[in-house]
Amino acid sequence: MATLFSRIRVSIGFLVLAALAPASHAGQLTGLWGDYKGDHNWTLAYQAAPFWQHAFIGSHVDVSLEYSLGRVTTRATADNQSLWHVGVTPIARWWFTSQTGLELGIGANVFSGTWLGSKRISTAYQFGDSIGLFHHFAATPWTLGVRLTHYSNADIKRPNPGQDYVQLRASYDFN
Repeated sequence: MATLFSRIRVSIGFLVLAALAPASHAGQLTGLWGDYKGDHNWTLAYQAAPFWQHAFIGSHVDVSLEYSLGRVTTRATADNQSLWHVGVTPIARWWFTSQTGLELGIGANVFSGTWLGSKRISTAYQFGDSIGLFHHFAATPWTLGVRLTHYSNADIKRPNPGQDYVQLRASYDFN
């Protein structure tokens, strides 16, 4: 029964986040898959069109919101081998060439529980910090990259073991 309530809570959270997404411009749909020390994370994310941009000589910066739904799993042989998560993250991208850039983000995530295998994460609320490199392929809607994501409750409650994932990123741009 608790698992059903967790799934309902995650689904409602994702629907609320999707309803808040800016609908005036097309965005980018991203699939992320990562692994670190036996734990896996897959995430489906929608990155809205940038709400702020600034051009520099030879580069530019933009900021947009990323709405995500994902699942983390562990190989540990224990109960609670997986958790769902939903999140919203402001993402800043520095395009140091017209097609290649660096992305940084710090956002809020809600997990469907507080145990991942035998690891206690203490709170369902977790911050998600990401840094990555990406390349957009000219004359195509595709972007590929790599991202490091760290989830942590920022010591709101202990223990705070954190979770890290090195993720492959594939995105389709609807613009």
